[in-house]
Amino acid sequence: MVGDNTTVGEWAKIWFDTYKSSLRDSTKRMYRTAYNVHILSHLATLKLRDVRPVNIRKVMQAVSEQSESLQHKVLITMRQIFASARQNGLILSDPTEGIKTTPHARPNRKEYLDLDEQEALIVSLADTDHRARSFVGLCLYCGLRREEALGLQWGDIQGDKLTVNRSLTFLKNNQPDPNQDLKTKASHRTIPIPRRLQDILKSTPHTGMYLLTCSDGSPITQSAFRRLWDKVTKVSPCYVHPHMLRHTYATNLYRAGIDLKTAQYLLGHSTIQMTANIYTHMEKEDAATSIVQLEQYLAGSNQTSGSIEKVVKK
Repeated sequence: MVGDNTTVGEWAKIWFDTYKSSLRDSTKRMYRTAYNVHILSHLATLKLRDVRPVNIRKVMQAVSEQSESLQHKVLITMRQIFASARQNGLILSDPTEGIKTTPHARPNRKEYLDLDEQEALIVSLADTDHRARSFVGLCLYCGLRREEALGLQWGDIQGDKLTVNRSLTFLKNNQPDPNQDLKTKASHRTIPIPRRLQDILKSTPHTGMYLLTCSDGSPITQSAFRRLWDKVTKVSPCYVHPHMLRHTYATNLYRAGIDLKTAQYLLGHSTIQMTANIYTHMEKEDAATSIVQLEQYLAGSNQTSGSIEKVVKK
């Protein structure tokens, strides 16, 4: 029974079994690890009603030197535990409100490839494993997430369009997760295939039901994908990681003048704010580089003004 004396540890187990049991294994593993490794030792024995923001801050302080991604996982786990406790009348206020992660100073690194780099990357993959080129093409030219590209089947491609129907992640044993549900409803979408990618797919052998398989045609494993990506990094003329390809696609949409709502659909974002964040970042980048054009214009204007003055003096 739950009540005034329910501890965080007791509620965490109820929360996980009640609210998270239907999630895919990889997501459940994320919540379980965040709680067991980073939260349990700080909060498990405390009564839910006794937890204060200072207790939450101590948890976050303990992981402040870890990656921002890990911090986010720890914080979102605590937020969901206490939000559900509040919904069930076990606490009056949520101690995680106002708590934030600790941002890290990071060197500026490009998050997308420019057109020349995109072309150079595709050309460099011409003589490598066809699967590596297909994976890069799917993420670069259609903006698929890694798991969406790995889950794509030949039957999902009809003419010059492809439909995202599933998402392939991996279990602890290196094998594909049988649960291939998409991340959100918005992830299910039909995307036009640019001619460049159509040519790549036409030259890709059908080795199995999926576009990207192990060498024997079976669904790709985690280790097989790592080997595939190693082939990409070995020949790539510039730094690149899988999500960078998707971000490049989003950048190409912006540069091509695709409106925000259409871009949201093509990217499979659940909210338009996610797409707007990318577009806003690009707009700020454009604004920053515009000073160069302004300086060039003003320099040219001054030179012209000076020449006129000389003529006047003569």
